[in-house]
Amino acid sequence: MNKARPPATRSVPPGTKARPPATRAVPPGNGAARPPSRTNGSGNSAVRKAPAGSGAKKGSGGPKQTAKKRAMQRAMTPEQRAARKKQSIIGGITTGIVLIGCGAAIWYFALGAPTTVEGLKDGLGTAVNNTKTKIDSIGDVLDNLDGIDWGGFFKDDPWEGNTTVTLWNEKYIKRNDGGLTIPLVNSLTAEWQKEFEAAVADWSESDALTLSIEILPVEEAWSNEKKCARQGGKQVVCNGNFGETGWVGINENEVSNNRIISSVAKMNEFYLRNANFYHRRFTMCHELGHGFGLPHTDENPYNRNQGNCLDYTDDPEENLLPGEVNFIALKEVYLAQEPTRRLLRRVDNNDGTVTETIGWLINEDKFAEAWGL
Repeated sequence: MNKARPPATRSVPPGTKARPPATRAVPPGNGAARPPSRTNGSGNSAVRKAPAGSGAKKGSGGPKQTAKKRAMQRAMTPEQRAARKKQSIIGGITTGIVLIGCGAAIWYFALGAPTTVEGLKDGLGTAVNNTKTKIDSIGDVLDNLDGIDWGGFFKDDPWEGNTTVTLWNEKYIKRNDGGLTIPLVNSLTAEWQKEFEAAVADWSESDALTLSIEILPVEEAWSNEKKCARQGGKQVVCNGNFGETGWVGINENEVSNNRIISSVAKMNEFYLRNANFYHRRFTMCHELGHGFGLPHTDENPYNRNQGNCLDYTDDPEENLLPGEVNFIALKEVYLAQEPTRRLLRRVDNNDGTVTETIGWLINEDKFAEAWGL
């Protein structure tokens, strides 16, 4: 067993207070007791900062903490050291993969996958401008609809004057098993889920509609174009700040050969973000109805309300739900046998031309009654 070396001493000039002898730590097991702490003369332990470059790193807890850490490292077995090193390497690789993935996502989605320096600059500029536009548009909405004539919103309705049902393409209709069968794509932010769920439940009361729901996980930062992107054979329902357009909601049906092949129902946050529940629910019900191909039941917002959401109104609370008239119209076009094209009248004109009247027939009995057959 080794013994501790005696402390080094040096002579002190007369009149100078002697400094206590220097000490150094002795490794455990060397048989020497740990020297007492130095005091500052008042009975308190004196504290001395480690000089720069002495090995104690900033934030490491000081010399004692560093010594403790070294002691723990010396006490580790080779297997434990290898395991810690392996863990550190894996952590570094994982962090690198995550950073590379985030960078790739930004490069592709935010910057448009540029392949040149100029393309990168353009992508950055576009991303910054889009972000500013989104931030500005979120705040640029009406506080409420107080003092606004709700009936005035119908003056620019693209469906105004249309009194006929526009059918979906026949491949989306099961006439003997559920009628119109299409998915509704929920591309709405969280604030609109309550109105959407209520309107879908109301329309699902019709025997002529079989509706399924597909949820698109929308992010607030998405552009209106992305949220409202059209999908074939489906009705997309979305919300966004479309600005002071004059319309609170709108439906855009894509028609081919006089049949609907896709639909998009839009809720305008400029007017509706801070509107009450009745205004929002009426608008949702109204635009979904157009998406099924239904026209308005009445186009005077100031007469007596008919009690269905496809009736123009200045008091949405009285017209929140689909009405029986809407369900009858759906049943006649989606549960009846497929319409047939029939020549109704042929007239030979004096100038040698011929005028033919052709109609699509759904109900043969009504056709015979109307034409006296």
